[in-house]
Parts: sequence; structure tokens; C-alpha cells
Amino acid sequence: MMEFEKRNPRAAVYTLGCRVNQYESDAVEEELKSLGFDVLPFTEACDVYIINTCAVTAESERKSKQIIRRASAANPNAYILVMGCFSQIKAQTVAKIPGVDYVCGNRNKLSVSEFAAKLVRSGKKEKNADCRILDVETAELELMTVNKAYRDRCYIKIEDGCDNHCTYCIIKKARGNVVSRAPEAVLAEVAAIAKDGCREVVLTGIEAASYGRDIGGYPLSRLMVQATAVDGIERVRAGSLEPSVMTKAFCDELASTKGIMPSFHLSLQSGSNRILAAMKRKYNREQVLRNVEYMKSVMPGVTFTCDIIVGFPGETEEDFLDTVDIAEKIDFLHMHIFPFSPREGTPAATMSNQIPEAVKKERAHRLGELGKKLAEKRYRRALGETRSVLFESRMGEYFYGHAEDMLEVIMKTDEDLQGKIFSVKLKDYDGKHLIAEQTEEG
Repeated sequence: MMEFEKRNPRAAVYTLGCRVNQYESDAVEEELKSLGFDVLPFTEACDVYIINTCAVTAESERKSKQIIRRASAANPNAYILVMGCFSQIKAQTVAKIPGVDYVCGNRNKLSVSEFAAKLVRSGKKEKNADCRILDVETAELELMTVNKAYRDRCYIKIEDGCDNHCTYCIIKKARGNVVSRAPEAVLAEVAAIAKDGCREVVLTGIEAASYGRDIGGYPLSRLMVQATAVDGIERVRAGSLEPSVMTKAFCDELASTKGIMPSFHLSLQSGSNRILAAMKRKYNREQVLRNVEYMKSVMPGVTFTCDIIVGFPGETEEDFLDTVDIAEKIDFLHMHIFPFSPREGTPAATMSNQIPEAVKKERAHRLGELGKKLAEKRYRRALGETRSVLFESRMGEYFYGHAEDMLEVIMKTDEDLQGKIFSVKLKDYDGKHLIAEQTEEG
């Protein structure tokens, strides 16, 4: 039996996957602290380990299992609780991993905190894991908030679920349909973390572009604009966006609002119309290019990053070159490149014309090399210009941060710039970062 007369029980949370998972882990950590736990890094010896899993790829599942086993090996007597997408879709697989005590899914994540407290009070490990998985199609959105600014750029969950039916994706099964948070709840949370010192927020979700569809069509752009009006907030961004959301009205509203940052991440996936149709995406390459060009015209200097899948079943060299072409035309600052990973239970997993792994790897490499060239050109074009930078961490003699357009900037200083926003001049480029000096106006 575990005894805690001389100290609080210790817990650690490990997060895999997306920014939504990170937000939800932050909320769980706040609950743990309210219940008397000391929350420590996952590398520390703890009485409770909580793993927030991912299932977007087969590799994500493998790593989730690996982390669960690592926790059990670190302290065989510790209580291990597992939540997230992997446990939502494969609860029994998770429950059978040695050492696991509790399994929940995506609509009852806060239950891990109460159950952890219950296990600590009991002082014993049961032979079998307790599984409590809610149906994501019928369960209500879990009410969770984060009131502390855990980092200088804070992510706020605005919705859960996805209404798309992409042929390669398992996440709809793990997250359900779109369920939006009430705008007043989101804005109250923005105000709370601003009061705690946060200067920049990113409104994110599983399918952020679909925010508001289930609450009368409340537009994402309006929520972003309202977030800029919260006292203390200076910078607002959106999470990953499906390109079709960037209508003329969307672009005009954001471009006319001070505080909306000129940088957007697109869930692009491919530049080939044939592959986009096979993926069941809701747009074509012409629509993407039209929307991007319009945003560039009303928000000069805007940058774009993206997610791209290479090697989707049936992707020809011509299809791949269409992706290369759209990347060059949009001039991406950065591309997250994923070789296609067949997910059990998705239509794409059983499609004919699966691409050999060697071909996927080769195309990912080629696209990655293009990405490096595009990024270097973008960075070098910025030399001599000024930017407003939110500094986030120290790197030796330098402080590191991001400009409005997400360019990575470092500045040599003895000052503590953590969480501060300064106007800087971009003087040099070291191959990865722009090297800055502070301007007179700061």
C-alpha cells in the first residue's frame, strides 16, 4: 500500500499528437493539482502516470504503446491511466497492456484525475484495467478549461470532432462529429489566461475551420476577431485550417483586424485534383490557389505552412508534381510532410495501387528539399526588415521567438525576454533562424 503522509502524491502527464491533446492534458494537470497532486515531468519518479494517446498514424499507435510500457517499467507500482484517440478506438488493446489501471476516451478525459485520486486512496492495483469509453457520436462535449498560461503562446480548444469523411483518416471515429464550444466560454478562457500573462492565443480544434456550424453558423473569423479585443491579448492565430474556409469574407474580416497574425496553417494534403478527390477533400487546387492569392492581396506579407501527404494510393509522378507545383506557387514557409500511412478501418487502407515505401520515402525527401529552399528564400527576403517578435525561450546567449509571420528569430541579449514582445531588425541568417537586434522603439 502506498503511503503519502509526508508528501503529496506525484503525477505526470505525457502527451502525444496534436495541439488539442496538449490543451486537454493541460486541463487534466489543473484538475490533478486541485485534487492535491504534485504534477512533475514525465521523466521523474511518480505514483501516477497519465498518457494522452494519439492514433493519427500507425506510428502514433506504436509510440503510444511504447510510452505506456515505459511508464510501467519506470515504476511497476505506479498507477497508469490512458486516455485519448488510441484508447478511444482500441480500448481493449490498451487495457491488456501490462500495468494499465484505467482507460478512457476523448469525451471523458477529466475522469482520469478523479480516478487517479481514487486509486491513490485505495493503495492497491487491480488485476484488470477499468475501461470507461463514451460514444463520441452521442456524448456531450466535455466541459474543460485552462486558466493558467502554461506557455507564452497558448492554445485554446474551440471545438471537437470533424464532419469530414476523408478516406485516409481515422480521427472522425476517435473524435466524433463537430461540437463547438460556446463563444462566450472560449472568450472567458482567453481572458483568464491573458490575466495570467499570456500575450498570444491560438484557437484550435480537431477541425477548427468547422467551428460554429452546430451553433447557428457562428463563424471562426468572428471568434478570432473577438479574441483580439480581450484585454492583454496582442496576437491571435488559428490552428490548422481546411483551405475552403478562406473565403473572401473570411480574409477581409481578418485582414482588417489588428492583432490577427499574418500566418496560416493549411490542411492541404495534396496539390493534385485527382488525389484530392480520392481523399474526399472538399476543395480542388484551383480553389486553394484562388483563396491563398486573395489572402496575400489583402494581407501583404502573410505566410502559409501546411500538411501534405505523399504516396497516397494511386498517386502518380504527375500527381506528385502537381503537389510540388502548388507548394512552389503558394511559397510555403514550412511543410509538414507525411508519407501515407494506411489506417485500419479507413477506405484508403484497402485501396488498390498502394505506393511502395521506397517511393513514398523518395517523394517525401524531394518535397522536403524543396521546402528547405523555399524557407531559405523567405528568410533571406526578410533581411533588413523589422518584425514584432514574441520571445519564448533562451538558447545559450540568445533568446528565441517567432515573428508575426512565424519566422524564427533569435537575438543576443543578457536580458530576460521570456514572454515579451519586441520590435526587432533582422540583420543576419544562420541557416535556420534570423538574427535580430532590438530597434530603438523596442
